[in-house]
Amino acid sequence: MNSEKDYLYEVETEVSDLNEDNILKPYAYQKILAKVVEQHLYRLNLNVATTLNHHLSWVLVSLTFELVRPIEGCVKVFANTWYSQRKGPFFRREFIFKNADGEILTRGSSFSVLFDVEKRAIFRAKELPFSLSEPIEEFTVNAAPTFHANLDYTKIDTRKIYNSYIDRIGHVNNCRYGEFGYDAFSSEERENLIHLKRMAFYFLAELRHDDTLSVLKAYENKRILVRGYNESKAKNAFDLVFEFDS
Repeated sequence: MNSEKDYLYEVETEVSDLNEDNILKPYAYQKILAKVVEQHLYRLNLNVATTLNHHLSWVLVSLTFELVRPIEGCVKVFANTWYSQRKGPFFRREFIFKNADGEILTRGSSFSVLFDVEKRAIFRAKELPFSLSEPIEEFTVNAAPTFHANLDYTKIDTRKIYNSYIDRIGHVNNCRYGEFGYDAFSSEERENLIHLKRMAFYFLAELRHDDTLSVLKAYENKRILVRGYNESKAKNAFDLVFEFDS
């Protein structure tokens, strides 16, 4: 029987995912991972069609990427992913992206929960209504499901949540959060994208139809921090951390 780590997936970057300098935009890493994980969960019979039979869906709560080398141009990316740990409601998953020569481009971890789409609440029962393999406890990066920062954020934008942002689960898809973060970059920060070394995305609360989002920004050393604040619900929706080497 194959281990989860034995499966290899091939995806290709697109022109729309590249910036003016031919460098992959931050949220495009999320898109690649989403394609890989969707294929993988389908292969394991853990995809959304299966989980929705139990009124459940996998929902990301955090996502960390360590960029070993930037992805440039329209290229093929080869990926492995595996379930690595469960602690309470949090399910951890690892992933590695490589190029055609087998060199590591990016590695990282995600934390997800099972979300009850009828109750709009996290599923916390110990026993699952479907089978899940034993975790392979091999970790790629230091990562955590939560994040705390005591910084002075500056409001830079206000956005409305439009119909096109909403996914099958009825809320803003996680890749949109990465788009909001990249939209907060200045022209100088976009030009420095080749020096991006680490990204962490923390999804704190749902954004839904007609919500109003304030986008806030702060700096700490070589990090850009972007926060999304849901004005309609008076709560933080997400925190994004972009770390550069220069």
